[in-house]
Amino acid sequence: MGSLVFPLLWIAMACVAGPLFGIAGAWWKRSAQPWRRYVALGAFGGLFGSEALHSWLILGYGSQAVACAAVACGLPLLLGRTAKERAWSLAAMVVASFAAYLAVYGPLDQVSA
Repeated sequence: MGSLVFPLLWIAMACVAGPLFGIAGAWWKRSAQPWRRYVALGAFGGLFGSEALHSWLILGYGSQAVACAAVACGLPLLLGRTAKERAWSLAAMVVASFAAYLAVYGPLDQVSA
């Protein structure tokens, strides 16, 4: 209580994540290149996938992990335009989930240790 480390770390992460998800939104909505749409939807799902991993592995909250995993899988499935886009976006979501988990919770584990 009273430490500014975690709020400052989350503010720094927000300054990085905000523009990245803004670009992902533009790629998903406007890009003519299919791979950009796959990556964008995978990134959106990966955000919830990383939260599912954290809830399951670190916190032990099974029901929250299942809910986050359902949203992580549901976003690419619901927002994808074609079956191919849905499949590639799900694959990108799995990669993005682990990448986001390591990028966010790796530094937080180092700070809290």
